[in-house]
Amino acid sequence: MWRRIAFNLLITNVDDHLHNHGFLHVGHGLWRLAPAFDLNPFPDKDQELKTWLTEETGPVSSIKEVVRVAAQFWLNRQQALEILRQVYDAVEGWRVVALTPSVGMDPHDLDDFAPAFEHDQMKLAATLLRQD
Repeated sequence: MWRRIAFNLLITNVDDHLHNHGFLHVGHGLWRLAPAFDLNPFPDKDQELKTWLTEETGPVSSIKEVVRVAAQFWLNRQQALEILRQVYDAVEGWRVVALTPSVGMDPHDLDDFAPAFEHDQMKLAATLLRQD
């Protein structure tokens, strides 16, 4: 779930709310997080999710805060930064993925979508990753 929150923030998926997270019953009373769905970057919105981390912080709007609360997701700082590195690398390569046949974006549309993927929270994530 922590990875998903970081990813949603870094792609500006402001439609991240609890109805867009599901669980699958895997038997014997055990459940797991369902694969992600309804992921939509919003280039014309600020990086603020519908999901709240805590009552004090309100909606997720800072990758620094997401890293700060990683322990609530049973992650130590090193684990959180490793996951953040994976998410950051995936998001940073968005232009290449957007042009693949499976996504099929037109090269002329890339600049219109850039604000969803290239923003201050990505810069902050890069800074956090360089510090450790």
